[in-house]
Amino acid sequence: MIGQQLQQYTDLSEPQQRLLLQVAQLLPFGASLPQQDVCIFTTATNGQILVIGPLKDWPQQHIDKETILLERYEVGLWQELLQSGQSVKGFMERQYGHLARLLAFPIVDNGGKCIGGLAIIHNGLEPHTDALLLTASDVLAETTYMAMMVPQQNQDELYKPLSYQDGIIIFDEAGTILYANEAASHLVDLLGFDRRLVGTSIYGGSLKMSWVKQAIREHRGAIAEEIYGDIIVEQTILPISGSRTKRSFLFLKDKTALRRKEQELLVKNSVIKEIHHRVKNNLQTVAGLLRMEARRSDSEQVKKALQAGVSRIESMALVHEVISHYEEDYIDLRTIAEELIRLLKRALLQTEDVVTCEYVGPSILLSSHRAGYVSLILNELISNSFEHGFGMGGIKAENSSNDLSLVNSESDGALTTTDFPTLKITGVLHEGLITLEVADNGKGVLVDFDCTTSKRLGLQIIRNLVTNELGGTFQMKRGATKGTIVTITFPEEASY
Repeated sequence: MIGQQLQQYTDLSEPQQRLLLQVAQLLPFGASLPQQDVCIFTTATNGQILVIGPLKDWPQQHIDKETILLERYEVGLWQELLQSGQSVKGFMERQYGHLARLLAFPIVDNGGKCIGGLAIIHNGLEPHTDALLLTASDVLAETTYMAMMVPQQNQDELYKPLSYQDGIIIFDEAGTILYANEAASHLVDLLGFDRRLVGTSIYGGSLKMSWVKQAIREHRGAIAEEIYGDIIVEQTILPISGSRTKRSFLFLKDKTALRRKEQELLVKNSVIKEIHHRVKNNLQTVAGLLRMEARRSDSEQVKKALQAGVSRIESMALVHEVISHYEEDYIDLRTIAEELIRLLKRALLQTEDVVTCEYVGPSILLSSHRAGYVSLILNELISNSFEHGFGMGGIKAENSSNDLSLVNSESDGALTTTDFPTLKITGVLHEGLITLEVADNGKGVLVDFDCTTSKRLGLQIIRNLVTNELGGTFQMKRGATKGTIVTITFPEEASY
């Protein structure tokens, strides 16, 4: 958007526009240092001043949220800079008669031409402000300008905006501290060091700075965490080069509360993972007891019912097992599908059964409780395909070899590879909706089959989970030529 405004309202060349855009990208960082308005300005083709960045309480003509147009008489000092190419400072009147102190610095292209300026506006400073405070604000403004004009290449992490709680220290090539904000003085005081910073050496022993000299020597920024007793401080060094005045920024961030919170989360995650692991073990124990009962029973109907119960319990145990091995409380749909296929093949099929199963689709993350519902749904659908679609495996190899001479359990005719029992699970995420399709090439349901009126327990489980727990829809139909296609659609969770 800013690039379009530069093209529309200025006569700047493409390289000059790129230079202004490069500086504009650092405006959030630059504004966070003085905690004041920082903007870029240049001459518009109609004689007005085009401003990139926010201005508070200023007469302005809005173009959009990022750029505005001002009349030249409203910003006379800026016009002076654009004509002379020299830095300016002074006081300017905002709306309602309020004054603001302005420091503006030229932006010069590779040919030495002034194409714009960087303005730093201190809204809280008045003409009678203490000279020391004015000098400190000048040092901060000048150094901010220097940092934005010649940024470190490929080190974007150095230019993250600071908060008012972060300490800012500026020191020169000799290590003498030229500026320190109140947050830096307060933090150093908490560390038990002398609160006086300006005029002392950055290498005076108060802060752990052994790595700083090397960073400055190599003209590369660096970030390090140092521990002072029970306080953890992130120290960022930002050397500024490209001018005769050599300075460096040192940013201090108190990371103690954050690191403690991270440690608490690690402990909590470890406890949660252990709970999931124990729940998985308990579920597998229950499944084992049901298997024992199935083996003891002489009724095929009882054995079948117990095996269905075992499969459902193991599908729930699967979710807990996966979560116990990952840091996040989210599971990829692909993982659920592939692990269930593996478990159900082992439980329901014979070693000689030949069934091709696959999952197709992108990575779709599900929270643990939703993953449990999806796992139960897929368990029922995969089991139905194996049992009813393929007749518990359907096509069986005539011998233990893997040749292609296969026969259907319900037919004596030889089959080609296209007749192999195939189960395909497809996951799609589009416009906030997750679509899960399970398709097989088995015997298929009847053409007039209505899944909404079926009394089968498995279908009732699927229907209730999809409708009541996932808030989705469920459809089962016969394939175009054969087989069954089940389509489930439900909304994606609001956030992860």
